Amino acid sequence: MKYSRIVLFSVGLYLLLVVLSAIATLIVGSDEATQSMPFIFTLHALGFVISLIAYFYLGYKQTTSPYKQAALVAGVYWFINLSVSVLLNIFLEIPMEPLIFLIPALLHVIAVLLGTLLGVQLRHKRELSVSAI
Repeated sequence: MKYSRIVLFSVGLYLLLVVLSAIATLIVGSDEATQSMPFIFTLHALGFVISLIAYFYLGYKQTTSPYKQAALVAGVYWFINLSVSVLLNIFLEIPMEPLIFLIPALLHVIAVLLGTLLGVQLRHKRELSVSAI
């Protein structure tokens, strides 16, 4: 197991989701972004899809213990996410509500399990089709 790959996936996923959020907020506007439920729902759905794709790729490429690898990536990702949120709360006094992390955390767990499962299944299907030839 390569820990550099775990850190790379975690940081990459975090930065990708931050960039997605920043671009969406710039497009919609900060006032609308904090108060619009459709915007928040859309942002969570896009984050879920991006996370699903990332874990799908990880499950497809990782041949040994893909679920363990995906769980470690998710753990490091959430450590980064919560650490940055706490630092923003301390230094910039941006409020941090723990309940806000509930929906993204549940969606992330689903993305880890579903994405890894689909990636592993596709890899096995491709291996079977190659060995059948």
